[in-house]
Amino acid sequence: MLTYLSVPTIQSVLAISEDGDSHLGSAVQQALTVIEGTLEQDGEQGTAISFNGGKDCTVLLHLLAVALWRRRSRSPKEQADCLHQLPSEYPPEQSTSQSRFNSLYVTCSSPFPEVEAFVDHCAESYSLGLFRTSPGGLPMKDALKQYKEKEPKIKSILVGTRRSDPHGDKLDFTTPTDDDWPAYQRVHPILNWSYGQVWEYLRRFEVPYCDLYNRGYTSLGSTFNTFLNPALRNEDGQYKPAYELEDGSKERCGRSRSYQTTPAL
Repeated sequence: MLTYLSVPTIQSVLAISEDGDSHLGSAVQQALTVIEGTLEQDGEQGTAISFNGGKDCTVLLHLLAVALWRRRSRSPKEQADCLHQLPSEYPPEQSTSQSRFNSLYVTCSSPFPEVEAFVDHCAESYSLGLFRTSPGGLPMKDALKQYKEKEPKIKSILVGTRRSDPHGDKLDFTTPTDDDWPAYQRVHPILNWSYGQVWEYLRRFEVPYCDLYNRGYTSLGSTFNTFLNPALRNEDGQYKPAYELEDGSKERCGRSRSYQTTPAL
């Protein structure tokens, strides 16, 4: 049993979403509303999640699991009948391509081995139908063309972009791709989340995340443009974990300047 995907944990997430006095609860409620609206509009077969192993999309993936549980649990009887379909109860070795949730991994040119391993782990534990774009990294437009050819039925892609990300301030909860791009609705459920809320959620519900964040990385990309965040360096030269970063505006101090101009999906 994966405790972070257990029914009690999922119910705890739903409980906090009903707490209007909690900043995290309000953020969770908003994200679930966006996810569930997308699933209602395009269905599970018409929706995918963009997942690259980062902290933001890890939060999004867990929220998706919560939304799927509630979607498949309309009544007590349906809840009992559908538990075997949930990621927490779904043995990966018995999963089929039809039962796995669509997922897109846009690879970068030089990924960390730890990120690759974590993506594979999540693909199994959350029962994802993971599609990797060509190794070596593709421009986003080409990556989406590749995915459109592979999965033409997908209409919407859930993305873990936040407003503090490059170009994030120009986005809405749903933003269509440009006319000369493959046609998708880009859906941003955690758009209004802060850096601190991401870590509060992951740690509160004990959601596993890539171990690089425990070593002093706060924003992950390719090996050549991702570095330990100097804002987390102790006097003895050791680095604190990412969740101890007090100033969220310094989240990308461990990324090269070229990253800052890279468009988000």
